Amino acid sequence: MTRRRRGFSLIELMIVVTIIGILSAIAIPTYMGVQKKAKRSEFKVNLEVLRLLEEKAFAERGVYVAGASTDALILALTEFRPGDPARMLYEYSVVLNGTTGFTATATGKANSPDAGPPPLEFSLDQDNQRVGW
Repeated sequence: MTRRRRGFSLIELMIVVTIIGILSAIAIPTYMGVQKKAKRSEFKVNLEVLRLLEEKAFAERGVYVAGASTDALILALTEFRPGDPARMLYEYSVVLNGTTGFTATATGKANSPDAGPPPLEFSLDQDNQRVGW
């Protein structure tokens, strides 16, 4: 009489679980890194837009525009549209360096990958010098 084998043995199941564990140990940190990089693209784009709008304001009016917060910048530079305020990951500001320069800064909010403490800051000036990138 022959006995038919049904199902998997305990060893086979343990091997599969081990392989899944190894793959997830590699994949999860990689995925988290990709997510962080994608979220950081927000500040990169918005700081570049701020730099271009500041140069446009300087060309049209002869002065750069300062703004202590994202809301102040939206009012001062009407073309600056950083996104939905409820979903933004960074707070933006522009500080003037005399009459011929500025520094635009992005500071990580509580829900950003750069929240801190202290929150990371990324900046860009009129010469496209980047700090923290």
